[in-house]
Amino acid sequence: MQKVIVVGAAVVDILLRSKALMTIKGHEAPGGLAMCEVVGGKLEAEESMVASGGGGTNVAVGLHRMGEAVKMISRIGTDDLGEVMMNQLKKEGLDLSMVQKGEGKTGLSVVLVSADGGRSIVTYRGESGMIDSKEINWGEFKKADWIQISSLGGEMQFLEDLIVFAFNNGIKIGFNPGKKELDQKERLRKMIPKLDFFNLNRVEASVMTGVDFENEKEIMRAMADLGCRIIAVTDGKRGASVITNRTWLKVDAFVVDSVDDTGAGDAFVCGIVAGILQNRKPEEFLKMGLASGGSQVMKLGAKDGLLYKDEMGKWMSKKLRMVEEWV
Repeated sequence: MQKVIVVGAAVVDILLRSKALMTIKGHEAPGGLAMCEVVGGKLEAEESMVASGGGGTNVAVGLHRMGEAVKMISRIGTDDLGEVMMNQLKKEGLDLSMVQKGEGKTGLSVVLVSADGGRSIVTYRGESGMIDSKEINWGEFKKADWIQISSLGGEMQFLEDLIVFAFNNGIKIGFNPGKKELDQKERLRKMIPKLDFFNLNRVEASVMTGVDFENEKEIMRAMADLGCRIIAVTDGKRGASVITNRTWLKVDAFVVDSVDDTGAGDAFVCGIVAGILQNRKPEEFLKMGLASGGSQVMKLGAKDGLLYKDEMGKWMSKKLRMVEEWV
C-alpha cells in the first residue's frame, strides 16, 4: 500500500441519460459532431443520477479501491451540495482531512448522456477552482509516495508549486491536464520533465505537439521528446499507448458495451497509476488503465464502474493485441 495524495476538482454531477438525445453532424461544431435538442424542446430521461464527480474525487476513489492509502485535496462550499459530496466520499472510506471548505458554492456539472454512451457536460467550477495553497499542510505532502494531479482549472502557479515541491522532495508525481492547462502549453512544457507520469488523449497530444492527428508515430515521437519518465496517450475505442525510454507500446481497448463515457479518462489514470505503484511492467500497467476505463464506461456516472483491486485479475486475464516499437 502506497501513500497517495490526489489534488483536483470536486463537483457534484447531475446525470441524465436519454434515448432521445441526438448526435448530429454539423460544420459549426468542433469535431463535426454535436449532441442536441431543438431550442424550446423537452426530453424524457430513462435514467438519472446525482453523484460526486470531478477529476480529483474520481481518481481518489479509484486509487483507494485499488488498495492505496489516499488523501484528497479539493475545495467545496458549505452549501447542501457540499454536504452531498462529503457524504458520498465518506462512504468510500476516503481520508477527507485535507478537503477545503469555502464560503462560495460547491462545483456542479450537468451531464447529458445519449443512448450510445456519448455525453456533453456543462460545468460550474465554484469553490472547486479555488484551492488555496496557504491552507495546505505541506508537511503531509512530504509523507506521500505519489502525488496525482488532475486539472486545476488553469491555475498554473499552483501547479508549478506542487510539481517543484514534489521534485525537490523526491516524491513521484503524475499529472492529467485539462483544457485550461493545455491552453498554456509552453508554460506546461517546462514542467513536464519533472513529472514521473503525464497523460493526454490523442487529440490533446496532437495539439500539444503540433503534429497532425493522423500522424500517430510522429505524435508519439514528439511526446517522447517532452522528457517525462512515463507518458500515456489514450485513443478512445482504439486503445491507448505508453512511452517509456523511447519505447512506444500500443494496446487495443477492451471490447465493452458503452453506457456512459463520463469519467473514462479518470478511470484510466486510476488503473495505470495503481499499476505503476505496484511496480508492474509497462504492458501490465497500461492494460490496467484500459481495464479500469473499460469497466467505467459500462456504468452510468464517473464512479460506479471503477474497479476494486480484487476485480482487476479477471480483466488482466483477457488477452489484448499489443504492438511495440522504438520512437
